[in-house]
Amino acid sequence: MEREGLIVRLRKNRWAAPRGAPTLAGRLRVSVDGFGFVTPEQTGRPDIYIPAESLGPALDGDRVLIALSTEGEVPDEREARTRGRVVRVLERRHERVVGRLRRTAYYGYVIPDNPRIRENVRVRGFAPGLAQPEEDRLVVVDLEPREREQESLSGTVVEDLGPADAPGADMLSVMRSFDVRSEFPAEALRQADHESPAPAPALFHDRHDLRGQLVFTIDPEDAKDFDDAVSLVRADDGRWRLGVHIADVSRYVPVDSPVDVEARRRGTSVYLADRVIPMLPPRLTTDVCSLQPGVPRLTHSVFILFDPLGGVLDFSTGPSVIRSAARLDYDQVQACFDGGAGGSIPAEVRASLAEMRELAALLRRRRMAEGSLDLAMPEIRCRMDSAGRVLEIRKRGSTEAYQLIEEFMLAANQAVAGRIARQKAPSLYRIHDEPDAAQWERMQVELRALGLASLPPRKDTLSRLARLAAASPMSYAAQLAILRNLKRAVYAPVPGLHFGLGFDCYTHFTSPIRRYPDLVVHRVLKALETRAAPPYSADDTARLATHCSQTEAQADEAESDSIVRKRLDYYHGLMARDETGPFEGVIIGLHARGLVVELRDTLQRGHLPFSALPEDHYVTDRDRMKITGRRRDRSWRVGQEVRVRLARVDARRRSVGLLLEEASADARTRRREKRRQRMR
Repeated sequence: MEREGLIVRLRKNRWAAPRGAPTLAGRLRVSVDGFGFVTPEQTGRPDIYIPAESLGPALDGDRVLIALSTEGEVPDEREARTRGRVVRVLERRHERVVGRLRRTAYYGYVIPDNPRIRENVRVRGFAPGLAQPEEDRLVVVDLEPREREQESLSGTVVEDLGPADAPGADMLSVMRSFDVRSEFPAEALRQADHESPAPAPALFHDRHDLRGQLVFTIDPEDAKDFDDAVSLVRADDGRWRLGVHIADVSRYVPVDSPVDVEARRRGTSVYLADRVIPMLPPRLTTDVCSLQPGVPRLTHSVFILFDPLGGVLDFSTGPSVIRSAARLDYDQVQACFDGGAGGSIPAEVRASLAEMRELAALLRRRRMAEGSLDLAMPEIRCRMDSAGRVLEIRKRGSTEAYQLIEEFMLAANQAVAGRIARQKAPSLYRIHDEPDAAQWERMQVELRALGLASLPPRKDTLSRLARLAAASPMSYAAQLAILRNLKRAVYAPVPGLHFGLGFDCYTHFTSPIRRYPDLVVHRVLKALETRAAPPYSADDTARLATHCSQTEAQADEAESDSIVRKRLDYYHGLMARDETGPFEGVIIGLHARGLVVELRDTLQRGHLPFSALPEDHYVTDRDRMKITGRRRDRSWRVGQEVRVRLARVDARRRSVGLLLEEASADARTRRREKRRQRMR
């Protein structure tokens, strides 16, 4: 009850009902400027602004109980009118902190790497057997409990990660901050080592033998694990038979085996900017389970029969064995689609790709017509040298080759979900709730400000909003406005709506090498096919749904943090070489002190302060989407394109300062004129 905020703890282990201002529980996010926002657990409630002086003992990411107070404007590009103060920390997000060790004459302290933790941590001691690190080493600190704001943060140093500025130290910090471990328990490694990469022929019995069919994989160029392959046969009557063949990981990872226990703990593979931390031991990930070309591999297949217009007529599932004919990457396939010769792709594979391209286009059009959202936002990839320095930042969009595999995997996942749901077996599903009233309202405000028509806040209209956004000159800002007002997809023990996809029943089946929920679904499906007892109870799947949603969110945070750090290093290097731009950007938000600009090529966000704009008194409109100068009547609005230059890069605060290119050019002209005057 205390965790839920229904009662509060008093002195001497006494509890009472909360009194005074209304209270609610939620997750705290602290900005680098010190203030915070709490996202309430109650649906339909907007974010609550927490001033810096009202944070109490809470840290970024904590689950807190807050008391509501006054109404008022808040210093953030996302508007939230209700203020609050932290009453109690219900659950700590960070039990450990990573940072740089420093010393005074009397004690040591650690400066956290996380800029949202604004207090230094006083060192109370060192773990037994750990030699006291020298100053400026990167260390891990176990935090001591703290009940009152007046108590300083303190803890015990438990690990020395090496010099803070050494190559790779930044990624070590990310891994420890998010509890991402690359090492596997010895028992799990021994189990993986016992598996042969060449399956015995006896294992092929009672499986669909597909080794004579044309099957191949399409993955990113740098992928090491291939857990899905595809095949397609088109009949004379125009019907299609799609095969989606997924690595049979459950054959090698029994429930509660050492590998399974560790995979369940991790929940997912973690994709950092410079490395992958796999969910399964490397031998299974890249060898035994991976669908390498030219060798037999055990798989679990989904066969879907489509009519000539892409409608599903029938489907079946079952264990299989394949031999992949080719290992393709997305760039190869896209080049082939764009008219390239495709000389490195075998002729029969090119012919199959042409058929797949036609089917995928049909499926995509049907899916969009039935309510799926077309909100494919670009991803960032960093190319680095051996020392971990960023050489290039590339933005990957949603090419037709990616969409082909996406459509086939969606179809397979949907088919498997439908079968499991019909037979009511305890399992995991993927759900995505629709926006609450506050999110709908804010989305409408932002889209109207971008010049898009207002539509009723209903499921069947959001896909129209997305299409309008895609066709708008301000398409990126419009799609961003929709995305940031959607809820996060999670796992659930019962089927439910996937709002973004427009599916009533959906699951994850196609990536068991890297996602634990997919491995769970494979086991459930096998039990149904063989009429065996369900491998999980309803209570098991409820616990797994919560756990896997949490590990997924944590992995996403770690990936995002790793990219943020590497991207800041890249821009810091540009600043050091005086390569300050100009860069093309788009305004994506406003806050109390300026504009938020996102650079197009790298998606790096930077702050363009009002002081860097032409001198004027700027007024923000009611919707916080536009500012206008009172004297010159010049305005800047969300979605507007701008040319900017780097002004500063602050790696500690994870921030980039920007200047307008026109203002920078004027300043350079003035400096040159002053130099000429001095010379005269």
